[in-house]
Amino acid sequence: MFDFSFAEIALCMVIALIVLGPEKLPKVARTVGRWAGQARGYLRNFTAELDREARLSELKKQLDEANRIVREQNRALNSAIEKTVSELGKDTPPKS
Repeated sequence: MFDFSFAEIALCMVIALIVLGPEKLPKVARTVGRWAGQARGYLRNFTAELDREARLSELKKQLDEANRIVREQNRALNSAIEKTVSELGKDTPPKS
């Protein structure tokens, strides 16, 4: 995601050491590390949720397609049954 080289990180640490001093730097580093960990956790949860939504959307599309196919097959079967019944009705002699 972000591309930081070792030299850039080392430069930031030297500047932080100069600005914050050796007493506050460990506390600040722990806090920043905790925030980074929380941010990674939030990002992991967010990407997992997006993945679940994408899978759910794909499953919904597949279900809709299956329902459409079943409806078409049902119409074709009903049409064939009606045609057969009407043909059978024409072939039977009238009762006296």
